[in-house]
Amino acid sequence: MPNREQSALLVHRENYIVPKGQEHSVHIKIAKLGADGNVIEPARIVREEPKFFETVAKRNLETLGYTVEILYHPQEKYSSVRIEDKDALLRAAKQEVETLKAEGQAALNEKEAEIARLKAELAKAKGDTEPKQEKPKVKKESKKEEK
Repeated sequence: MPNREQSALLVHRENYIVPKGQEHSVHIKIAKLGADGNVIEPARIVREEPKFFETVAKRNLETLGYTVEILYHPQEKYSSVRIEDKDALLRAAKQEVETLKAEGQAALNEKEAEIARLKAELAKAKGDTEPKQEKPKVKKESKKEEK
Protein backbone atom coordinates (compact mmCIF):
# COMPACT_ATOMS: atom_id res chain seq x y z
CA MET A 1 0.00 0.00 0.00
CA PRO A 2 1.68 3.24 -1.11
CA ASN A 3 2.01 6.08 1.35
CA ARG A 4 -0.40 8.83 0.29
CA GLU A 5 0.97 11.43 2.69
CA GLN A 6 3.27 14.09 1.38
CA SER A 7 6.98 13.68 2.00
CA ALA A 8 7.91 15.72 5.07
CA LEU A 9 11.20 16.85 3.56
CA LEU A 10 9.56 18.43 0.52
CA VAL A 11 6.62 20.05 2.30
CA HIS A 12 6.48 23.73 3.17
CA ARG A 13 3.68 26.09 4.10
CA GLU A 14 3.27 27.24 0.50
CA ASN A 15 2.83 23.78 -1.05
CA TYR A 16 1.17 21.84 1.78
CA ILE A 17 -2.18 20.27 0.94
CA VAL A 18 -4.43 19.65 3.94
CA PRO A 19 -5.95 16.13 3.82
CA LYS A 20 -9.73 16.00 3.70
CA GLY A 21 -11.36 15.66 7.09
CA GLN A 22 -8.33 17.09 8.97
CA GLU A 23 -9.09 20.78 8.49
CA HIS A 24 -9.80 21.19 12.21
CA SER A 25 -6.23 20.25 13.29
CA VAL A 26 -3.01 22.22 13.37
CA HIS A 27 -0.48 20.65 10.99
CA ILE A 28 3.19 21.19 11.82
CA LYS A 29 6.49 19.89 10.49
CA ILE A 30 9.07 19.19 13.18
CA ALA A 31 12.71 18.18 12.94
CA LYS A 32 15.60 18.17 15.37
CA LEU A 33 19.04 19.29 14.28
CA GLY A 34 22.28 19.10 16.21
CA ALA A 35 24.51 22.08 16.95
CA ASP A 36 26.69 21.20 13.95
CA GLY A 37 23.69 20.93 11.61
CA ASN A 38 23.44 17.15 11.54
CA VAL A 39 19.96 15.65 11.60
CA ILE A 40 19.17 14.09 14.98
CA GLU A 41 15.52 13.36 14.20
CA PRO A 42 14.27 13.48 10.59
CA ALA A 43 11.44 15.80 9.60
CA ARG A 44 7.90 14.57 10.16
CA ILE A 45 4.42 16.00 10.00
CA VAL A 46 2.42 16.13 13.23
CA ARG A 47 -1.24 17.03 13.73
CA GLU A 48 -2.48 18.54 17.00
CA GLU A 49 -5.69 20.05 18.28
CA PRO A 50 -5.46 23.87 18.17
CA LYS A 51 -6.00 24.41 21.91
CA PHE A 52 -3.44 21.73 22.87
CA PHE A 53 -0.95 23.16 20.39
CA GLU A 54 -1.38 26.70 21.72
CA THR A 55 -1.09 25.78 25.41
CA VAL A 56 1.26 22.80 25.61
CA ALA A 57 2.81 21.48 22.42
CA LYS A 58 4.31 24.71 21.06
CA ARG A 59 6.22 25.51 24.26
CA ASN A 60 7.38 21.91 24.74
CA LEU A 61 8.72 21.68 21.20
CA GLU A 62 10.62 24.94 21.62
CA THR A 63 12.07 23.77 24.93
CA LEU A 64 13.18 20.42 23.50
CA GLY A 65 15.07 22.14 20.68
CA TYR A 66 12.89 21.22 17.72
CA THR A 67 12.67 23.31 14.59
CA VAL A 68 8.95 23.76 14.00
CA GLU A 69 7.26 24.93 10.83
CA ILE A 70 3.52 25.49 11.05
CA LEU A 71 2.06 24.20 7.81
CA TYR A 72 -1.62 24.82 8.49
CA HIS A 73 -3.62 26.37 11.32
CA PRO A 74 -7.44 26.33 11.25
CA GLN A 75 -7.72 29.94 12.46
CA GLU A 76 -4.72 30.98 10.32
CA LYS A 77 -2.95 32.50 13.33
CA TYR A 78 0.52 31.46 12.23
CA SER A 79 0.40 31.99 8.50
CA SER A 80 3.94 33.39 8.34
CA VAL A 81 5.50 32.36 11.66
CA ARG A 82 8.34 29.88 12.02
CA ILE A 83 9.50 28.77 15.46
CA GLU A 84 13.19 27.94 15.63
CA ASP A 85 15.57 26.59 18.21
CA LYS A 86 16.45 29.50 20.50
CA ASP A 87 19.80 27.99 21.50
CA ALA A 88 20.90 27.80 17.87
CA LEU A 89 19.91 31.43 17.35
CA LEU A 90 21.83 32.49 20.46
CA ARG A 91 24.93 30.54 19.38
CA ALA A 92 24.80 32.18 15.95
CA ALA A 93 24.43 35.63 17.51
CA LYS A 94 27.33 35.01 19.92
CA GLN A 95 29.53 33.79 17.07
CA GLU A 96 28.70 36.91 15.07
CA VAL A 97 29.55 39.11 18.06
CA GLU A 98 32.88 37.33 18.52
CA THR A 99 33.83 37.79 14.86
CA LEU A 100 32.91 41.47 15.04
CA LYS A 101 34.99 41.87 18.22
CA ALA A 102 37.96 40.17 16.55
CA GLU A 103 37.65 42.41 13.49
CA GLY A 104 37.37 45.49 15.71
CA GLN A 105 40.39 44.47 17.79
CA ALA A 106 42.47 43.91 14.66
CA ALA A 107 41.52 47.35 13.34
CA LEU A 108 42.32 48.90 16.73
CA ASN A 109 45.75 47.24 16.80
CA GLU A 110 46.49 48.54 13.29
CA LYS A 111 45.50 52.09 14.31
CA GLU A 112 47.62 51.94 17.48
CA ALA A 113 50.63 50.77 15.47
CA GLU A 114 50.12 53.60 12.99
CA ILE A 115 49.80 56.16 15.81
CA ALA A 116 53.02 54.91 17.40
CA ARG A 117 54.79 55.11 14.03
CA LEU A 118 53.52 58.65 13.40
CA LYS A 119 54.56 59.77 16.91
CA ALA A 120 58.05 58.43 16.30
CA GLU A 121 58.27 60.27 12.98
CA LEU A 122 57.00 63.46 14.62
CA ALA A 123 59.60 63.17 17.38
CA LYS A 124 62.35 62.75 14.76
CA ALA A 125 61.08 65.74 12.79
CA LYS A 126 61.04 67.98 15.90
CA GLY A 127 64.47 66.84 16.95
CA ASP A 128 63.16 66.04 20.40
CA THR A 129 66.09 65.69 22.83
CA GLU A 130 64.06 64.46 25.79
CA PRO A 131 62.75 60.88 25.59
CA LYS A 132 59.03 60.60 26.24
CA GLN A 133 59.38 57.83 28.81
CA GLU A 134 61.34 59.93 31.33
CA LYS A 135 58.52 62.39 31.96
CA PRO A 136 56.09 59.81 33.44
CA LYS A 137 58.89 58.39 35.62
CA VAL A 138 59.57 61.82 37.11
CA LYS A 139 55.90 62.24 37.95
CA LYS A 140 55.77 58.83 39.60
CA GLU A 141 58.88 59.58 41.65
CA SER A 142 57.47 62.88 42.84
CA LYS A 143 54.30 61.12 44.00
CA LYS A 144 56.38 58.59 45.92
CA GLU A 145 58.37 61.34 47.61
CA GLU A 146 55.17 63.12 48.71
CA LYS A 147 53.90 59.99 50.45
